[in-house]
Amino acid sequence: MQATSPFPFANLSTELILLIFAHAARPTFVETSDDASKNPYASALSLCHVSKIVRRTVLPELLRTVLLPEYTNVTAFVRTLRMQQAFALEGNDLRFDYAGRVDRIWFGRICEPPPQAPVQSNFASSITSELDADFSLLAPVLLSAPSLALDFESLWLLYGCLEYAWNSHIHNNDPERVPPPWRTNNLTLVGEFNRWRPLTSTTEGSAFLASISRLSFLSPARAETHLLPTYDPCFDDLEHRKYPLPEWMASVPWNSFKRLRTVSLVLPRIVLTAAAKTSLSEENVDVELLTLFDPPHSAYWEPKDISAYIESGEGHIVSVGVRTKLGDSPIQFSVSFDWEEAWACGLLK
Repeated sequence: MQATSPFPFANLSTELILLIFAHAARPTFVETSDDASKNPYASALSLCHVSKIVRRTVLPELLRTVLLPEYTNVTAFVRTLRMQQAFALEGNDLRFDYAGRVDRIWFGRICEPPPQAPVQSNFASSITSELDADFSLLAPVLLSAPSLALDFESLWLLYGCLEYAWNSHIHNNDPERVPPPWRTNNLTLVGEFNRWRPLTSTTEGSAFLASISRLSFLSPARAETHLLPTYDPCFDDLEHRKYPLPEWMASVPWNSFKRLRTVSLVLPRIVLTAAAKTSLSEENVDVELLTLFDPPHSAYWEPKDISAYIESGEGHIVSVGVRTKLGDSPIQFSVSFDWEEAWACGLLK
């Protein structure tokens, strides 16, 4: 058998080679049984070691969608931003401005760390708050992303970034004449409902909510399967949708969202498929995604049955595939939804 000759990669033009590198660097967010533990950014990170020009080619692909599911991921990301800041001060060729390169960024369930012990007054002038330094680095990147997704437990990161960016903004500009210091207009909130007051009670928080045009809710993150009603697509009609929206929607400060155009939420129901009927292990199941095209703008909003929104054309429902994982308890049969993977793969596009 004749050996296959190697592809003459070096004979290609520089432009075509860089296009190939950029394509190879695009993350793959769908897990399979073979690569469940694989870093979706592994290819891009490896290519960054090839050369400086290849690194500058693949970094934009790596940064299009940034997933930070745990606290360690956030701290590692901030360390990278600090390194880029040092590169910029040194005039190093490796410097790369992350702000403006991130299109979508996801923060998982990252609880706020406990407050640090008070510092003695004689040392206060020589010590800089680590948290303040983190927000000074994180805020330009987080708030430059058009699409932002956070678990409700991670909202403290948004509060801190907004406060830092707003204080810098009003110090250097007239806030009535200059646009706000963020590009985010698509906000996704994940998990169990939490308080809104830290956003609605501040000037910067209110301005941020007022600029959001698309709001999405991915909840619940975990539920007991016997509490999740099922729906068989073989009997597709409006009868099974004659039930109200979730009660927590009444507590959303709708009057704060001045420019809101669409609201999307996943319904706490499982759509039965042949696969889901026989096995509900780590594989995709279909859930219903409801999008409202005429969202409420009043604090005294009274939601209607879901079927009423569909019949009037104010809403639309589609079935979307979401990976699930069963709980380990033999007593409580629960299921977790992998909203991170679904969001990264374009659930809400």
